[in-house]
Amino acid sequence: MKKIMGFLFFLIFSITFAFHITPTFFEKRIDAGGGYQEFTLKNNTNSMVRYKVSIFPGLGKFSHMNDWIEYSPKILTIKPQSQSVLKVYVKAPKGTPEGEYSALLNLKTINLPKLAQDDGKSVAAMTRLGIDVGIEIIGFVGDLQPKLEISNLKIGEDKDKKTLLTFNVKNKTLKRGVYYTIDILGNNGTYNSLEKGRIEPDAVDDIKITLPKAKKSDITGVVLRDPSNYMDITKKEL
Repeated sequence: MKKIMGFLFFLIFSITFAFHITPTFFEKRIDAGGGYQEFTLKNNTNSMVRYKVSIFPGLGKFSHMNDWIEYSPKILTIKPQSQSVLKVYVKAPKGTPEGEYSALLNLKTINLPKLAQDDGKSVAAMTRLGIDVGIEIIGFVGDLQPKLEISNLKIGEDKDKKTLLTFNVKNKTLKRGVYYTIDILGNNGTYNSLEKGRIEPDAVDDIKITLPKAKKSDITGVVLRDPSNYMDITKKEL
């Protein structure tokens, strides 16, 4: 929980200020052809920034995959108000057992030297913002398709008389956790969407969503989707 809260704080801080990375997760099948993903890093400052990219063993309970990862570039330089792409590829060795594997993608700012101007003065090449952040990336081996179960789906009201949607999500996927988003269905299609995050194997999420602008009669059900390809995982109607 501390790791999740810390990462959420990082996301809020980065989006609001100088640093922004998308997507915020990596979850790919890494056997067969391997798993590939591009991360886009944005520099929201008016100064050039440079990051050193490193890979370390994962922090979770899963086996590590840091030795299987190829990534480019190793040093990422981004001009002011611009963006750049980090490419990550993971390939599990032949014979790797089914299940989950993890690694830590680390991004750390490198101080750039001051730049000399024509008049002999110098200007700072970057803002004094030091970033050293790790994002856990996860791969899985085997045809472990996401299987989530929705139960106890109810529509009601909270203590302030606002529409409240509640339900449980259980991860029944074999040997892997699952990232998912929630689409709330209305009478005219999708009413609202939100990214929930990751649910561990055999875990249950208790979902409570307040919908202050919706009537109970507006809501018809929910769909859980895979955020990496936006394919449906499961659906349940009221």
